[in-house]
Amino acid sequence: MAPTPLAEAEKQSRELKAKAPFPQPFSNAHIGVLTTRLAYVPIENHRNRVGGVIAEAESKLGPSYCPVLHAITVGRLIWISVHSQPTNLRAHSHISLSEKMSVVYSCQLSLLAEFKNSSSTRSWVSVPNPNSYPLIATATADKTARVYSLKDFTLHSVLEGGHSRSVRSIAWKPAKNKLDPITLVTGSFDATMGIWRYKNSEEDKPLEKQSSELENENYNGFEIEITHKGKDAVASKSIEKETIKDGEDWDFAIVLEGHDAEIKHVAYSPSGQFLASCSRDKSIWIWEEIGEEGDDEFETVAVLQDHTADVKCISWRRDDGMGELLASAGYDDSIRFWRDSDGEGEWECVAILEAHTGTVWALEWEPDISISKFQSELLGQEEKGVPRLMSASADLTICLWSKVSAPPPSNRPSYYDSFIPSTMRPGPVMETWEVSASLPQIHKLPIYSISWSEKSGRVLSAGSDGKIVLYEECLIGRQAVGGNIEREWTVIGIFGSSHGPYEVNHITWCGRWDDGRQGEEEIAITTGDDGLVKAWSVTELTSPAEESGG
Repeated sequence: MAPTPLAEAEKQSRELKAKAPFPQPFSNAHIGVLTTRLAYVPIENHRNRVGGVIAEAESKLGPSYCPVLHAITVGRLIWISVHSQPTNLRAHSHISLSEKMSVVYSCQLSLLAEFKNSSSTRSWVSVPNPNSYPLIATATADKTARVYSLKDFTLHSVLEGGHSRSVRSIAWKPAKNKLDPITLVTGSFDATMGIWRYKNSEEDKPLEKQSSELENENYNGFEIEITHKGKDAVASKSIEKETIKDGEDWDFAIVLEGHDAEIKHVAYSPSGQFLASCSRDKSIWIWEEIGEEGDDEFETVAVLQDHTADVKCISWRRDDGMGELLASAGYDDSIRFWRDSDGEGEWECVAILEAHTGTVWALEWEPDISISKFQSELLGQEEKGVPRLMSASADLTICLWSKVSAPPPSNRPSYYDSFIPSTMRPGPVMETWEVSASLPQIHKLPIYSISWSEKSGRVLSAGSDGKIVLYEECLIGRQAVGGNIEREWTVIGIFGSSHGPYEVNHITWCGRWDDGRQGEEEIAITTGDDGLVKAWSVTELTSPAEESGG
């Protein structure tokens, strides 16, 4: 009689136990515990080394795609446990795949601190300061914006009185130098944008001269005040503290009007020259600050109206020699690129990207660290040095878009060689973009937010199902002589129910500044429908014993 699949799996696991240098022994419960602390090896060999686990996974889950097999083939799974009886496992480090199987990924998220909105209303988005100040600003449904110190996780100030409805979006202006005024812009459901400037009081200046911390060129009176405000505060897992009001620290400098409906997103360009907003009215407005810095004079340079439904998100890309480029997306399921190609103020749609079948909620441009890591190896059609774009959608997918050097032949659609359908209708400058990858599909409900780390190149996602998912891109090998380097995205961490039963509206990477840190390490920040903003530390796991505290 031929051996059963399970008997064959157990035989392979016994052989594997005798050959492989794994630190943990196998148990007698089906396959037991396997620790895969392996560098990448070719897939066919990798399958042989963990053949017992693969046989068991296939017998329980079927031959279709599952996270277990995907993680094994790229070597990112550190622990697989198969139990004879169901076991209650810690939700923050496991994902349940069947009644008897669980997975431990190589990264674990742990709650570091909570910022609580005292009005218990929805919080929309939290944005770290890009100018090396240890600050993060949050837009809330109670018509205010809140600024928190990342040094001790306490509330620094509240911006209120500028809007009559929910503050939906917020953005910091990039500073050209440390003497530039510190500026925030808020976008509201009242269809207006507010420009807020921090008041650098005269009393800050003596502190600036006396502080030895000023050897760091990023410090000025504003940052010193943050440090001094928080130095006597008691660190807490939940912070609810209001001490500052509008008028004490922030000037509500100017209101920008133009939209006919709720503003959904605001964003400064990387140079700080342009400010963009998008709205439920299907339009995108681009503003330019004129005059001297801080004069509070703005003019409208473009009103873009090609979208056929609400515009949900916008994202700027740095100047590539042809001017700064703006990407937009929304309810019409499409992504559009806009550029003032000739520098004459004529903003045009230069590309339309279509692959999603649901609302596109988030866009992220590839950071420099990822470009330098992978794109130097490209030999095929994908254009070198051009940041890729990542998009997240209500269709539960995260797509990665790449610019190709030349459009495909006229008798063949642009998505012909892509592994998922995509199209791109070229604009005036004939840019051609294609979907070059799709991240593993983990979310079961719409994905609202993604964040691409400027330090590690890793990606975070979050959305309606409350999950936080962490992804990493890996090199696999060359497809063929002269071909592209093959890359693959894999899941390296999952945290379920991060805000209890509530949706996660936004997630972002953020530098860590507590306990004397200087922003070199990273944490994740989530913003939820429960009104909470949460800080999460990311820990690399190496063994089941470490994961279980043993």
